[in-house]
Amino acid sequence: MSLTRWGLAPVLTALLVGIADAGDLDRRLAERPAAGTLLQVADADLGLDSVPLADLSPVADFHPETDRWTERNNRIKLSAWGGVWAPSGELDIDPSLAIGLRLAWEVPGFIGIHIEGGAMPVSRLEVKSGPNNSEDIGGLFHSYSVGLAIFNPELSVDGLAFWAGFGGSLWLYNFSESDVFVTGDKYEFNDSNIGGFIFIELDYEIVDVFHIGLSLRQHVLLADHTNDGRFYEVNGVSASNNLDRNEGPFDDLASVFEARINISILF
Repeated sequence: MSLTRWGLAPVLTALLVGIADAGDLDRRLAERPAAGTLLQVADADLGLDSVPLADLSPVADFHPETDRWTERNNRIKLSAWGGVWAPSGELDIDPSLAIGLRLAWEVPGFIGIHIEGGAMPVSRLEVKSGPNNSEDIGGLFHSYSVGLAIFNPELSVDGLAFWAGFGGSLWLYNFSESDVFVTGDKYEFNDSNIGGFIFIELDYEIVDVFHIGLSLRQHVLLADHTNDGRFYEVNGVSASNNLDRNEGPFDDLASVFEARINISILF
């Protein structure tokens, strides 16, 4: 019986062609690159290297120092510092060495909260017994402050952090000495002022929990006690001559420049 007669020839031809196409498809699938193999760039003129497909990942925009700092937020930093205080303006106090402690909390984000105290252990205050007669008495000049520090990732690099900030402070004067002008007399000065400050600080990471830094600060004080004309009491009695040295709040302003080195331990 003829296949042509029954019209089976076209059917067999299509079947054979389909089998051949299926075999070619299986062969092509078996030859496809496996995951993680190199994708070859055909056009050598592009100058591109082969790239492992498994190593491809979306490009993320991040700052390395920002990422390093924020992954260790909510840390407590305890710092001991030493430096120099240089009073000027209405503060007749000699520049001297200062020491102090600071407790800082690095909160989430780029903020640090600073609570600290410092003092000049050996302070000398100028006092006057007349227009042309002045002496120094010894005592303690100390300060306590709260500040807000802001971390700047753009000015920081790996291991070196840049901070800047501001805050408010309370300044205390406790001076007392005998036999300054007259033998047997005790000369005292005790008072307080409020003030504010701005600062910049660079901290270098020696290891993760140990940092060392340099800080520069400018304090401004409302030294209104200088309106009394003299800074001291004699045997508990005010020695003021009631002569105003100042004529308003701007004349009462005084400053303390501070340069110091911080040694910090982080928890």
